[in-house]
Amino acid sequence: MTAPHVDLTLPDAERRLAASLSTPWRDLLYAPGPDLTSPLDPGAYRSSLVVIRDDDVAVRVTSRVTPAFGGELCRLRLEPLAVPPAAAFGSFFEPERTGTVYTFTSDRAGGAARTPERAEWRYEGASLAARLGRVGEVRVLRERGRSGAGSWVADRGLVLRCADGGECMVLGVTEPAEAALFLPAPGLYRALLDPHGASQPGVTVRDLLGHGDRDHDVDVTVELRSL
Repeated sequence: MTAPHVDLTLPDAERRLAASLSTPWRDLLYAPGPDLTSPLDPGAYRSSLVVIRDDDVAVRVTSRVTPAFGGELCRLRLEPLAVPPAAAFGSFFEPERTGTVYTFTSDRAGGAARTPERAEWRYEGASLAARLGRVGEVRVLRERGRSGAGSWVADRGLVLRCADGGECMVLGVTEPAEAALFLPAPGLYRALLDPHGASQPGVTVRDLLGHGDRDHDVDVTVELRSL
């Protein structure tokens, strides 16, 4: 009997959207909130992302999660978006625009939209307008996995060539819901770009892709593919 196989590669329409990101960007938006930053991933941001291309087309970047083999697999998801409610989003291009979050009133009887008061709920780094104002090559980060239960292939993320010659990454994640992981600089995740390079203690491709708690018989590899 053939072992089960799960295919989570990008559909053609989403591949075209991914390729269309190789263009000047007008803005990169995020949804502020308690899951935006994590002390475990310094310099990484988990959020629903919206790319505003220079032609004013908005592309939403999140993750698609699929239960499989006693756990969850995921891929990056891209979809065209009507003009987003800009006031609700924060901006990586204009950090002073921090967006709004929905919070309960002090009597817990109702709620209201207000600015994200906690620093970890908003982006406080330098503007990324110069780096992402013109995105060059866009490549797909493809994950291949195999275990005793079956195998899978998933387009986990995009690697973006920035205007300064460096790279940014966007990865699909299993949690929180409706989010993707944005890495302005690869940092520890550089192991995904060069899996055969020198590794840092405790950092493996398996761990970075969220499979660290799976059985030891799971084998995971990655490759970069042109669009």
